[in-house]
Amino acid sequence: MALLALSIAILGGTFWLVVVYNQTVNTTHNIAAAKAQLDAIGSQNTALNNQMVATLNTSQASALAAQDGLVQDNKPQYITINNQWPIVSR
Repeated sequence: MALLALSIAILGGTFWLVVVYNQTVNTTHNIAAAKAQLDAIGSQNTALNNQMVATLNTSQASALAAQDGLVQDNKPQYITINNQWPIVSR
């Protein structure tokens, strides 16, 4: 009887170790796939940033602004706000 219980325990333990190993391998592959996807997204982001900087640094920016009816203001006048708090100043 003890021999049968020991055999079942050994077979169950072996099966459990195989399952744990398969889960570990699957997790490792999933991490590698996610990392590759993240690298691809990063390279796309870099390409878009480079394209945006190239667009903003050339005369295309002024053409795009003119296309939307925007005008460059050389002497902008900003709104000034009274910094006094009426509640605290008393």
